[in-house]
Amino acid sequence: MLAIAIVAGSFTGPGQTIGVSVFINSFIADLSLSRDSVALAYLVGTLLGATAMPKVGQLIDEFGIKRSQMIIAGLFGVALLNMSLVQNWMWLAIGFMFIRMLGQGSLTMVSTVTVALWFDQLRGRAMGLLGIGVSAGIALTPVVMNASITQLGWRQAWVAAAVTVPLVLLPITFFGLVDRPAVIGQLPDGQLSRRHLERHPEPAAGNTWGYTRGEAIRHPAFWLLLTMVTMTSMLITGLNFHQIDLLVQSGLTEGEAALMFLPQILGSTLSGFAVGWLVDRVAGRFLPALGLVLLGLSHLLASTLGAPWVVVVYALSLGVTGGATRVISSSLLPKWFGTAHIGSLQGVIQFTGVAGSSLGPLLLSVSHGQLGSYGSAALLLAVLPFLTAGYALVVRPPGKQNGSHRLLSQSID
Repeated sequence: MLAIAIVAGSFTGPGQTIGVSVFINSFIADLSLSRDSVALAYLVGTLLGATAMPKVGQLIDEFGIKRSQMIIAGLFGVALLNMSLVQNWMWLAIGFMFIRMLGQGSLTMVSTVTVALWFDQLRGRAMGLLGIGVSAGIALTPVVMNASITQLGWRQAWVAAAVTVPLVLLPITFFGLVDRPAVIGQLPDGQLSRRHLERHPEPAAGNTWGYTRGEAIRHPAFWLLLTMVTMTSMLITGLNFHQIDLLVQSGLTEGEAALMFLPQILGSTLSGFAVGWLVDRVAGRFLPALGLVLLGLSHLLASTLGAPWVVVVYALSLGVTGGATRVISSSLLPKWFGTAHIGSLQGVIQFTGVAGSSLGPLLLSVSHGQLGSYGSAALLLAVLPFLTAGYALVVRPPGKQNGSHRLLSQSID
């Protein structure tokens, strides 16, 4: 199940910012648009796509991960095909809406929910491995897409992606994905959970406890996770969206700038493994603050680009930050709020993350225009995560068994 989740998450690449980024100059040239107008189309499309995330999360709870992933993968292929046909700003914004809603939003969500449902005691490490695998796959996307643009042209590159995604995802989902461990008589984590159940019956059985969405949104810890995810998505998306232009201005060629997405694989791998290990072994209370501090440091590095080694360290830092915050949010959400309603809760998290990502490119573009450089803009934006890290240190996680936070089996009897 973890392997299928990794493949599904990796194939969100064409709908992720780093996948779209290699097409920005083509959009500007062929559609006669300015950089700010493309960023605005990205904002509008992404924000509209984000509004569907809470409902998609509910549908994942209702239909199960298998049927949901098959539907999403098929529709994502159609959305990618549509991107090859765009002719104007409005069409581009609509195209962004669908690839962001279905790729970055829905397909990412169902892969995360898959791991949350199939792992418990090993969830942190499983989420870390998910983050490592997905980051590696996604980081390869701009290299592959840039090569496709060079060889085929930008419209044909979208067609190739539209064919590849459903061709890979539909068969492995149909033949390999199972909704929950109980469907085939298993427990989360396999034999580990069976041993844990024998020694500690109540905690292991409590795997299906959970806050409802209404209960969760009244807790400060839920808002902390929302804030961390939204801010990270907004600021990293802004940097990734303009990465080609940002690094070209720092002295790299466009090809070299696209290759700088690759060090993010290493950074994400290191942080995903380390943070996943920490989540399983230490209290998670201070981990959101760690993620936010890493985000601030990444922006400080972005403000000092120049020497080649600084560019590489900057790319590594983006990977470290993205990998760490992804594992922190995806692990702490089920750890703090349970899995009984995980789709609905993840839908809200995904909504804020996608909405935040819609603001990032335009925010950085406007800041660049007003301040005169990407470095100055990044330095100003670095203030936000450092301030929020202070708030993260005073928020306490919720209790596990409280009031109506009952076992799923009890709630449906």
